[in-house]
Amino acid sequence: MITLNLLNVILIAPTSISLIFQLISMEGRTPLSPNLLWTILVIAAVILLCFLLPEKPVSSDVMDMLPNIESNQAVSKELSKRLDSQLIFAVKGDKAAETLNVSLRHAPFLTNLRGKSNEEELLTFVKTVSDHPIAFLSIKDIKLLETPQNYSRRILSALYSPFGAPSEGELDRDPLLLTRAALLSFPKQKISMADGWLTVKEGAVKWRLLFASLKDKDDFEELKHSLATISKMVSKAKASEVGAEIYVQGAPLYSFAAGSQARQDLSKLGMLSLIALTLLLLVAYRSIRPLFLCLLSISVGLVFGLTAVTLFCGHLHAMTLVMCVSIIGLCTDYTAYFIASRMAAPKEENSQKTLDLLRPTLLHALLTTVLTYSMLLFSPFPSLKELAIFTIFGLAGACLTVLFWFPQLTNHIKYHCSPLAPLTNKYIRFWHPNSPVGKIILCSILVLCAVGLSRLQVSDDLRQLYQAPKVLVENEAQIQKILDRDFSQDSILLESDSEEKLLEGLALLRSRLAQDSNLKTIGTFIPPLLPEKLQNQAANAARNAIPTVKEALENLNIRLNEHPRYSGLSFKDFLNSPIGENYRSLFLEKDGKYYYSIPIGSSVVPKSILQNLPVKATLENKRSQIQTMMAQYRVQIGWLLVFAFAVIVVSIKWEFGTRAAVLSAFSLLLSSIAGAAALGFFGMPFNVFSVFALILILGIGIDYQIFFLRLSETRKNSLFALFVAAASTILSLGILGLSETAAVRNFGITLTFGVLTAFLTSPISLLLNHEKIRRL
Repeated sequence: MITLNLLNVILIAPTSISLIFQLISMEGRTPLSPNLLWTILVIAAVILLCFLLPEKPVSSDVMDMLPNIESNQAVSKELSKRLDSQLIFAVKGDKAAETLNVSLRHAPFLTNLRGKSNEEELLTFVKTVSDHPIAFLSIKDIKLLETPQNYSRRILSALYSPFGAPSEGELDRDPLLLTRAALLSFPKQKISMADGWLTVKEGAVKWRLLFASLKDKDDFEELKHSLATISKMVSKAKASEVGAEIYVQGAPLYSFAAGSQARQDLSKLGMLSLIALTLLLLVAYRSIRPLFLCLLSISVGLVFGLTAVTLFCGHLHAMTLVMCVSIIGLCTDYTAYFIASRMAAPKEENSQKTLDLLRPTLLHALLTTVLTYSMLLFSPFPSLKELAIFTIFGLAGACLTVLFWFPQLTNHIKYHCSPLAPLTNKYIRFWHPNSPVGKIILCSILVLCAVGLSRLQVSDDLRQLYQAPKVLVENEAQIQKILDRDFSQDSILLESDSEEKLLEGLALLRSRLAQDSNLKTIGTFIPPLLPEKLQNQAANAARNAIPTVKEALENLNIRLNEHPRYSGLSFKDFLNSPIGENYRSLFLEKDGKYYYSIPIGSSVVPKSILQNLPVKATLENKRSQIQTMMAQYRVQIGWLLVFAFAVIVVSIKWEFGTRAAVLSAFSLLLSSIAGAAALGFFGMPFNVFSVFALILILGIGIDYQIFFLRLSETRKNSLFALFVAAASTILSLGILGLSETAAVRNFGITLTFGVLTAFLTSPISLLLNHEKIRRL
């Protein structure tokens, strides 16, 4: 990365140095020209981008697209990040499991691998329990210990049991058999230990389970290499045994799929956009120079857009880059408008004079578009904020490039008529009151809108923002069935000022969950460790019970050498032990607070279970919270859209009169309805992304309305320029509708059909002045 940065700087440095020497040689006598200042600024932006962009992480995580939840935001994000790095493997076939286990153990990019436990690891697990049995007893066992006579009868009954009676050696080490009691108190799980493996049985089928975490899942190339290597390992393991089956599940797989999809979209849609615009410009201008000028303004716009995002945003989301394809068409508008005007300008008019005539129109178009996109800055979605920043600075860069550089670059452009020019004039004549074509166009649009709206559904379901690959969904469904576990991120978050209080809350919550048969599985995610207070109570009860138990055993001629000392276990030591490994990722200590997250999947936990706990307990239903937030923003932004619409109509009435305001309002309203109705035809939901698209439709559509309302003040050739600019915008927006990402496709389809309708109906204002149509 550093080498690439230095190479870019070295290539650009000579130009920068020569410009600096020019500035120095002026000695203050000649002011810097705007063109030179703009050149310096563009070069500075390129240099800055070369340094910043390679170091800027490009996120492909679907969750990074979503709004942040304010409650315990940093804690939830950190706990989720731990879980998001985990992978689960379910293997059918002993040899395949052995092969995969060996391969994964030698993978340098994996950590916290839990596969087959060797004898030493199993002994360490048992030793932790045998050294600290009082830390894992049940409340029932402690109460029984407090009545030594009753507890001694339990020991005697164990001695006479035909199955698993304790040996004399075991009694000598643990006369109270607390280790047995502790092991029996562990929560019952579907997962059991068999032959050193974590195993789940489904009838006669045994599934061997392996768990691992990726060391680095944020770097896309590292993630790509790691998952490709894992895929080879899985294929090798499958091939090692006939009939072997292996399923893999984990958030890194979805992150990689989303990132790959976004990169494919960016490559495919970007290329399609450039090809479409190239063909459009070649047909419209029959010259290659406008194409190069267009690419120049687009390139400068992209440089300024990317530089702004790298400076103002913590990271760049891959979905943002896909949506930014739309800027290609918007940047083309300024070039198309200027070049069309130059081609139709009289021979005696130089390019600077043409610019002077067009500057108010270009700046007006830039201002309205920038103001429209700036409304996306109020969006709760990071990707839409990034899109707004990218577009605002990108369009400003493209427009200023036209204003500062194009007068010098277009001096030699000669007049020639485009084959598309007669078509544009012919379309405008359709809107003469005596022509039925305009009425047919309006009626057709109205009918299509009615049909589309009848099919439209409003939904804020997060799952409709991104469709995961089928193979990932199938793998998750299989592992979910095997483990009987839902992998949603809903959870109970406990917060405490001390570890002891946290353990007390966990113990109380575990006992409450155990009383509900539907919630027992949630209790398996709570560590079986007792709080220190109960451990001390158990230790005192054990000391008091030993003399009675010893006497009962001596009556059977079983003599004990010494009294064992039962020691407690701290929470941190527990988490660092083999037993605590399963619970380590759910615990977090941050800013003097202690947190523990309990996954609940799709289970419904009554609020009564969380009441009167010694700790703060919060239900973290992220999907529900975010969907509620999306619905609220959809309504709030909807009212903002209505307000903006009203302001636009009032401003048109103020300048052009009531009839003009009514006709413009009809066109803008119809455009918004058409954008929403298009979603109904494509079977896509109307959501907050759609509302933000409607805002952009309003901002772009008002430009078309004002153009036709001022048509008498502009040149005849400006009409053709408007058609070329509108066509380039609609092409670039329409290409977003081909995206594989549902949110981008929704955004693109709404924009495309809304802007298309705004453009098709924009000549409606000509009905106010029939003379305008006759002059065309």
